[in-house]
Amino acid sequence: MIVPMPASAPRRTGAFPLTEEVAVRVTGQARTAAALLREHIFRQTGYLLAESPDGMLMVTHDPAMRGLGPEGYALLVSNHAVMLRAGTQAGLRHGVQSFRQLMTRDGTVRAADVQDSPAFAWRGVTSALLPPAEMRKAIDKMAAYKLNVLHVFPEGDPDHIREVVEYGLDHGITVVPEISPATIDLLELFPSRWVHIGRAKLSGKLAALLERHNRLPVRWHDGSDHTDVLGPHGRLTEGDDGLRAVANAGWVGGHFTAAAVTPAR
Repeated sequence: MIVPMPASAPRRTGAFPLTEEVAVRVTGQARTAAALLREHIFRQTGYLLAESPDGMLMVTHDPAMRGLGPEGYALLVSNHAVMLRAGTQAGLRHGVQSFRQLMTRDGTVRAADVQDSPAFAWRGVTSALLPPAEMRKAIDKMAAYKLNVLHVFPEGDPDHIREVVEYGLDHGITVVPEISPATIDLLELFPSRWVHIGRAKLSGKLAALLERHNRLPVRWHDGSDHTDVLGPHGRLTEGDDGLRAVANAGWVGGHFTAAAVTPAR
């Protein structure tokens, strides 16, 4: 089963066998995604797959694929070939994660015909700023479930913060700070266009400051008024269960909602 459940994934039978002889075919600007795919295959099987123009495991960046949205992808796995296509780097990353979930312990990939695009533009969790190694581990888990926003309270070493932000960007995760009067000077460490202001009211002074930095405010609310800009969904938890839950549903203050905002790219 792929988590979150894809928009379209009719059941198929069979599997594609991964062996040392399988090669990867890269088309367009898909080299980064192909490298990520090869890394996951190596970790699972020990096979370091070569790249070849005749490879049966195809990773394609096709900007003409606009119908699935900015993070959509198509993944076809048959008994004889694999084809992953997307119009954006975000879509390719999500397709790689679905491929990863289809891999079995014995080195095969379950047959699938997936077309997917996230139901929620803002798919994230919130966390205290943990040591960089722990944050990297959390970001890896988030990427595995196609989450894309990590909302943090930026208190700590600026170098550590910068490291987390950069690692997040490399894995398709936008790190959004929740600022306070004591941490507002750290704003420059975060390229996210969205800045969280907690439950505070947006004062004229703060609004002017954010506007000068080309930032947009986002704040908490209880989910009762969907006209507000929404805060992040859920809390960062130990293990996979919590992240699976966040990946499958939009959360705001414990309430389900279909409304969302678009995180910065």
